[in-house]
Amino acid sequence: MPNERIVILGLGNPILTDDAVGLRVVEKLRELLTENPVEGIEVLVSTRAGFELIDLLQGFKHAIIVDAVQVEDPHPGKIRKLGLENVKGNTRLNSIHEISLVTAFELAEKLGIPMPESVQIYAVEGKDLFTLSEEMNPEVAEVVEPLAKEIYDVAKELAKGLDFQDAGGEGEVKRKYNRAFYTTDEE
Repeated sequence: MPNERIVILGLGNPILTDDAVGLRVVEKLRELLTENPVEGIEVLVSTRAGFELIDLLQGFKHAIIVDAVQVEDPHPGKIRKLGLENVKGNTRLNSIHEISLVTAFELAEKLGIPMPESVQIYAVEGKDLFTLSEEMNPEVAEVVEPLAKEIYDVAKELAKGLDFQDAGGEGEVKRKYNRAFYTTDEE
């Protein structure tokens, strides 16, 4: 049974223009949580997906995922709020080279791995997800701060009334990953 905690996962590549938006939103979200902490929320980032999503998301009650999405005729900076049932066209959430987010959840279920009961995906339409650059396009960059605030508010509301616990009963769960493509808050 998942413990009653919330994970916010930012996905992206910091050197592929607008593909960094998930990472940038999570950076701003961490600032908000530092200024105004909310018990039961854990923030993670990853540049990968596929099977790694099982490792990152297992054991949480709720998951909020932020990533860039490429669509035909994009409106850069437009935010699409999605569920598992409509994740398509995203190189990390749905890829021909790795398992998709939906497949990761299906596999975890078959293996008996506890995954979040609810998943909210914030997919930000990108203008350019393939050019090597650490700078996002202005239309995408301008949604980072308001989206971080919106996700903070959503997570704070989700956290109300949850029973925060860890397997050892010694306070807050701290996850440590020793793989280079994961980062965590190390205090």
